[in-house]
Amino acid sequence: MRGGISRSSAAIISLAIALSLILVYFAAKGGLGGHPSASIVGIGQFIVNNTYNVFNRTYWAGSPEAVTSIIWDYRGFDTIFETTVLFAAVMAALLLVPGGIRGRVQGAGKDEGLTLIVKTASKIISCIVVVLALNLALRGYISPGGGFAGGSSYAIAPLLLIAGLSVFYLVRLGYRLSRAIGLRTLGLVGLVVVSSLPLLYMGYIIQNQAKPGSMFPGYPVFLGPLYLGGSLIYMNVFEFLVVSMEFIIIFIAMFLLDRGCGGSA
Repeated sequence: MRGGISRSSAAIISLAIALSLILVYFAAKGGLGGHPSASIVGIGQFIVNNTYNVFNRTYWAGSPEAVTSIIWDYRGFDTIFETTVLFAAVMAALLLVPGGIRGRVQGAGKDEGLTLIVKTASKIISCIVVVLALNLALRGYISPGGGFAGGSSYAIAPLLLIAGLSVFYLVRLGYRLSRAIGLRTLGLVGLVVVSSLPLLYMGYIIQNQAKPGSMFPGYPVFLGPLYLGGSLIYMNVFEFLVVSMEFIIIFIAMFLLDRGCGGSA
């Protein structure tokens, strides 16, 4: 169909609308599940009561941010495994690239990109994105955010620079595959070290604060006047490294391969 939507596209859109209406109908009728059971409600109540309970620190996480406490304290194993899966997936994707990603970027001395206005706007917006991403990662233990959210947001900045100024500009800024791979590995090693350190004090793996049956006193919640939230800030920083570098590796490899270039440069 010329000048309009093709039949296949129209069929897909119609199917999506129909499925959405069906889901809305069943949701209104309660067909997507009832109310949480009493046991699930009890778990939520436990988290609310204990996450930052300065009067009873038996099970506290040392952070007023309940989501971060759940991710890195109450169910930290899940988060570690999710990060490891992402790490392994990107590693496997790079290994499957024909001939690997080696060598130097050819033609990296020439910028392509779009107009001067777009290039300038890309640089300005990228700086703003970096600041906001760092804020999400570093303040994730006291406000909404965290390492994954910050890392995902940070990856938008190099993607904007690729779109506006080309991948070669990004490489010359220092965003190289070899460096990104090294930093993401450092992030994963950091997560393992912080998670395993309590074992040296007869504690539990991924333990943040002191818990019954453990001799580990917990990571410091305060460092002088500086509030840290125990191990949560360290976990967020290392998670930020892993996630941001994983996305950057994907972007650089994708655009270099699309141009027929090798290159960790």
